[in-house]
Amino acid sequence: METSSPAPPRLLELAAHSPLSSEASPLPALEEFTVSLFPPLLTAAFAKGHKKALKALVQAWPFPFLRLGSLIVQWPNQDSLQAVLDGLEVFPACRACPRRSELRVLDFTLDFEQVQGQDLDFIRELEVFDWFRALSEHSLFATQLGRICNLCSLKLAYYHWAFSPEGRQSSSYFLSQLSKLGHLQKLHLSYSYLSGNLQQVLSCLQTPLHTLEIRSCTLLDTDITYLSQSFHATHLKKLDLSGNNLSHVVPGPLETLLEEVSGTLHSLGLSDNPISRAGLLSLLEHTAGLMELKHVLYRIPVECFVYLDGLSWGPVNEEKLYQVQAELQKLLQALQWADMQWTPTCPHPWP
Repeated sequence: METSSPAPPRLLELAAHSPLSSEASPLPALEEFTVSLFPPLLTAAFAKGHKKALKALVQAWPFPFLRLGSLIVQWPNQDSLQAVLDGLEVFPACRACPRRSELRVLDFTLDFEQVQGQDLDFIRELEVFDWFRALSEHSLFATQLGRICNLCSLKLAYYHWAFSPEGRQSSSYFLSQLSKLGHLQKLHLSYSYLSGNLQQVLSCLQTPLHTLEIRSCTLLDTDITYLSQSFHATHLKKLDLSGNNLSHVVPGPLETLLEEVSGTLHSLGLSDNPISRAGLLSLLEHTAGLMELKHVLYRIPVECFVYLDGLSWGPVNEEKLYQVQAELQKLLQALQWADMQWTPTCPHPWP
């Protein structure tokens, strides 16, 4: 039986590792190196934890773009990252150096295609926006997500959840990966169509969330009802439902949800949700039991501005807004909740 041996290192890689064998090694004269040697030199400096070399390489980097995501994944070292940042701090003073840096963009993003097989348990927070590529059924992200076993915070934007029979397989596969994240505490979903399917997303999680942000996901009353009945409700410290039309759940299902989160919730986000003055006052009354709640973001009531058309609004009527705020403050004092902060936010165009 034949066994495959690893490919021998390239000559450039050997040349880069030689002068950077240790932190005590003298720094090479970077102005004498060709630009093609800089990338392997940077890799060698990260591999060896050579802080002086990293700082010097940044100051003399001959390209406008420097991507560090995959290097940080392979050799996670706070000192190495700090050396890169130190090199940037003295950037202007290096204009008289023999080789001037051309660096304009420093990229720390993580490309899963570059780290297949890599130490992923150290990742704590992850943001994904390119869902067309990153969240497709066969992408490395979809297959590797479950391996980020210590992930605490996950942010997904613009993900097309396919729950129809013809597209259910891809979403089911991704949810199976999501179910492996046993330490997930914060989940942020935005600008995604989730109507009536929130249960399928949250029920796969094994541990309760402490922060849940579901912004502009066209939630229905059934989604709010499920959330109030889920085991997440009694553990949530932050809940953001901004950008969803919740007029049909005030008080209704939203009242039930607020009762469930009353023991733990600190922050509630309800901005960009159309709401009337009466609905806002009713909402305040139904939050009286949330003793831990200290901050609420709400959208300015519809009576305080004029609709120009279906997608935009005119200027806010400051006098009417002042009256609403005075009513809110009076009610807060009556409920002995004067330290509660209710902050109005201007409406954005409805999608």
